[in-house]
Amino acid sequence: MRTSKLIIALFFSLFIPIANAGDMAYLLNTTPAERAASQTRFMKAKLNLSQDVVAKVQTINEDYAEKIEPVLKGSSIGLFKMHDIKAVLDQKDDTLRSILTPEQFDAYVNAKDELKQAMQQDLKH
Repeated sequence: MRTSKLIIALFFSLFIPIANAGDMAYLLNTTPAERAASQTRFMKAKLNLSQDVVAKVQTINEDYAEKIEPVLKGSSIGLFKMHDIKAVLDQKDDTLRSILTPEQFDAYVNAKDELKQAMQQDLKH
């Protein structure tokens, strides 16, 4: 019984990274500047950012899109790639937390799935 649960868990763990990588496939045909601009447009509208904060957010989005570029287009596979991207995005969140109000940051965190969907629509060529 325990062995079968382990086999099932192993089976699903092998396919989850593939599904996540497939979700990100549209990003491979975009530039860091395109991704940063899409994120900034979404955040500006969703978080009601002032022009001053929009400029800071744009810079942060550009910086972190550049940091993610080699990981995104690198040769590492599934789980390793997702882990590396998550680490960069966690750093980005820490940076954004320092310039957004607590309410804006909470709204940003809560809208991440919506941001992903908006980027997919915005960036598909």
